[in-house]
Amino acid sequence: MSRKSSRARQVRQALDGIYLGQLPTITLVMALYYLFTGISHVLVLSADVRLPLASLSFAASMISIITWILLRLQKIPERFSHAAFLPSAFAVILLVYLHVEMTGDILQLTNAVLILLAFGFITLLPSVYIGLVAVSSFFFVGCLYSLGGPLTIHIAFMGVASLVLSGLCFVQRYRTLSNVERLLISNRSKSHALAQKAREARALLKEAEQAAEEARRANEAKGMFLANTSHELRTPLTGVLGMMRLLNDTRLTGEQQEFLKAAQFSANTLLTLINDILDLARMEEGKLRLTEQAFRADEIASQVVDLLRPTAEEKGLKLTFHNAASACPPTMGDSVRIGQILFNLVGNAIKFTDAGKVDVSIRLGPQAEGRQPMTFEVVDTGIGFSSEEMERLFARFEQADGSAVKKQGGAGLGLSICRELARLMDGHLYAEAAEGQGARFVFEVQLPLATSAELAASQEDQAGKTPEALPEKLSVLVAEDNNVNRLLIGKLLAKLNWTLQFAEDGNQALEAALGQDFDLILMDVRMPGLDGTEATKAIRTSDGKRGQVPIIALTANTMAEDVAAYQQAGMDAVVGKPIQLDDLKAAVQTVLTERREHTSV
Repeated sequence: MSRKSSRARQVRQALDGIYLGQLPTITLVMALYYLFTGISHVLVLSADVRLPLASLSFAASMISIITWILLRLQKIPERFSHAAFLPSAFAVILLVYLHVEMTGDILQLTNAVLILLAFGFITLLPSVYIGLVAVSSFFFVGCLYSLGGPLTIHIAFMGVASLVLSGLCFVQRYRTLSNVERLLISNRSKSHALAQKAREARALLKEAEQAAEEARRANEAKGMFLANTSHELRTPLTGVLGMMRLLNDTRLTGEQQEFLKAAQFSANTLLTLINDILDLARMEEGKLRLTEQAFRADEIASQVVDLLRPTAEEKGLKLTFHNAASACPPTMGDSVRIGQILFNLVGNAIKFTDAGKVDVSIRLGPQAEGRQPMTFEVVDTGIGFSSEEMERLFARFEQADGSAVKKQGGAGLGLSICRELARLMDGHLYAEAAEGQGARFVFEVQLPLATSAELAASQEDQAGKTPEALPEKLSVLVAEDNNVNRLLIGKLLAKLNWTLQFAEDGNQALEAALGQDFDLILMDVRMPGLDGTEATKAIRTSDGKRGQVPIIALTANTMAEDVAAYQQAGMDAVVGKPIQLDDLKAAVQTVLTERREHTSV
C-alpha cells in the first residue's frame, strides 16, 4: 500500500471516529423530533391520512431510538457509523414524500428542502451524502411533476438553492475535518502507534496535559521544599548563632576567640545562603512583594559602603562612595531591596578584588512625569570576567569561573536574585568587564518622587516612638518547641531579671496563657500541634486581661505578607530568627509602651 493511500485510509478512520461520536446526538434529536411529529399527526391530520403518517413518524422515531441505544452500548464499530445512520435517514425521506403524496399539499415539500440542508450538516461520508441527496432529489422532482400548480417553480428554486447550500456545507465541513486530521496524522507520523487513529492521538494529548500538570505540581513542590527547608534551617541556626554570642561574652583565650570568629563567619555565611534560598523560593512562587516607603537613595548607598568598608580595608582595598552631582531627591520604593542589591554588588566587588579599589557612585537623570531616573555603578579593579563567562553570570547557582567558585566560595544565587529584584522594580541590572581588568556593574531604575512630608513620615515610622525603659520584673511566657532555642532565650533574658515560664508547643502555651496572668508572651510561630498563630487567635478570644496580653512572634518568616498575617491573628510585633537581643528588647519596649498609652487613653 502506498504512503498516500495509507494516509487517506488513516484520515478516513479518524473521520469515522469523529462521526461515531456525533451520531448519538444526531439520532437522539431525530428520535425526539419524530416522536413529537407523530403525536402532532395524531392530533391534527385528517382521519384518511392520520394512521399511515403517524405510524411512519413513530417508526422513524423508533428506528432512531434503537440506533441511539446501540451506539450507547458501543455495539456499532467506527467503520459502520455512517451506515448506521441510513435506516433513520431513509425512514425520514419516506415519511416526508409520503406525506406530500397523501395530502397533495405541495407546501409540504418545504420539509424536503429542510432534510436536503440537514444532510449537509449531519453526514460525513461523501458516498452516503450523495446517495441520500440523490434519492431525496429524485422524489422531490417526482412530487413536483405530479402535483404541479402555481408554486411549482418557486418550490423548485427552493430545492435547487437548498441542494447547493447543502453541498457547500458538506464539502466545507468534510474538507476542514479532513485537513485537520491529515495535519494531526502528519505531525505524528514518527509514532506508528499514534498514527493509527485520531482517537489514540487525542489520548496522547491528554497524557501530555497530565504530564504538564505533574510538572507544574513538581515545580510548586520544589518551591515549597525550598521555602520549608530554609525556614527549618533557621531554627537550629538561631541556636548556633545565639550560643556563639553567649560564648563570646565568656572568658576565652586568643586561640579560642580565633576559632569562635571563624565559626561565626561560617554560620553567618550559611544564614546569607538560607536568606537567598528563601528569596529564590518566593520568587518562583510569585510571592515576593516590594514595599513602598519614602527614602533617599544616596543615604542607602552610603550606609552600604560604610557597612562594607571594614571588609574592604581588611583586604587592603580602597572603598569610595561618589555621590551624585546634585542631592538625591526623596523617592518612593523598597529601600531594603535596593540596599540588598547594592550590598551584593559591592560585596562581590570586594570579594573578587585582591588589590586596588572599589568605587560606588550614583548618577541622576532628568526627572520626567514625576519619576527620578537613577543609575548605581560599582566599579572594581578585580579579576573581571570574559564574554563567555558573562552569559552565565546572572544564572542561578553560577559564578563567573569555576576556579573562582573554589577560591571565593558562594552558591551563585546573589546576582540572579538581584536581577530578579531589579526586574520587579522595572529596572535593569547588567555588567561590563574584561578578563583581568576589573568589572563594572550597573543598576538602573526609575523611582516615583516623594514629598518631604512623606520622607519625614517614613523616617518617623522607622525611628518609632522613644520607648520607656524595660521593666526589671516581668512575668513572661515563652512558647518554643526547640530545646536549644529555649535554652538560648533563657540565657538571653536571664540578664533582665524576668520570671520565665516555658511551653513546648501551642497547646501548652494556650493552657498556660488562659490559666494564669502574664505580662508578655514570646510565641514561636511554627510549632507541632497547635501553631503560634492559632494559639494567638485562641488567646485573643478569651475575656479580660488574659485575652489582651502582649504577644510577640518569634519566627524566620518576616516578609511583609507574613507579618501582616501574624498581626491579623492578634500578635503585636514580630522578631526574626536568628534572634538578636537588641531587636527583641526593642520590640518588647515598643509593645509595652504602646499598651500603656492605649490603657491610659
